[in-house]
Amino acid sequence: MLKDKKLDFIADRRKREQYFKMQHSHFHPYYEIYYLYSGKRRIFVNDTLYTLNRGDMVLINKNVLHRTTFISDETHERFAINFSDKYLNSLYEEYSKEDILACFTHPFLTIQYNRRDYIEDIFKKLIYESNQLDDFSEHLIQSYLQELIIFLLRYQKNEAQSQIPLNLTDEVIQKTAKYIRSNYNQPITLEIAAQYANMSTTYFSKKFKAVTGFGFKEYLCKIRLTEASKLLLETNESITDIAFSCGFSDSNYFGDVFKKMKGISPLQYRKTNELV
Repeated sequence: MLKDKKLDFIADRRKREQYFKMQHSHFHPYYEIYYLYSGKRRIFVNDTLYTLNRGDMVLINKNVLHRTTFISDETHERFAINFSDKYLNSLYEEYSKEDILACFTHPFLTIQYNRRDYIEDIFKKLIYESNQLDDFSEHLIQSYLQELIIFLLRYQKNEAQSQIPLNLTDEVIQKTAKYIRSNYNQPITLEIAAQYANMSTTYFSKKFKAVTGFGFKEYLCKIRLTEASKLLLETNESITDIAFSCGFSDSNYFGDVFKKMKGISPLQYRKTNELV
């Protein structure tokens, strides 16, 4: 999480034991770039499932729900950086904002073997400077991050990307997740989702959790909270109207689950625009 709001940047490298998974899915109002240095992982972003191997990268846009889980008994090591719009502003002077942000609409990348040392070196420099924080660090962070973004723009333009096809059941679950995300403001029930997937409710619940890492109710609620968070920051709609427009039938319940997830009420979130 971005605790230093003056810097608006965090970079770290972590090695995890086998069977590690994020205890809680989350979304946040800043960008994230995730790079798998070793091992295998599975990540669910919005409504799409990706299997990650060594050299794979995922670009996560602002306010996008995501969660990583294990798929093997291997340990894994990853680099991750989180940053705010502040670090993209100077790039907008050279490239259009639409072009820069377009790289986050194609979130999965496999970095070819002969370019991995280059990418990993940028991550290492970003981590080093984020721990230095002297008079020069912020300028170097901005420079290295711009280098990384420009590399990704070029790489996406020149390299065809593909993912290993999902098995049939996983594909059905992914399509159902897309359906839920497209209809989050409707009164979707477990029965409706299971019927869409052509499964019994019991089997659907089990498979949805296994494939996505989310329980059905958890996923639906967090998709609704993600959309509500955007509306709180981008519109002047009342909190009650936002709750109803995002599929919550009770504004008090909306306030309770929002506070449980974010640590502050919807009104406080809107007033402070706090990166939590």
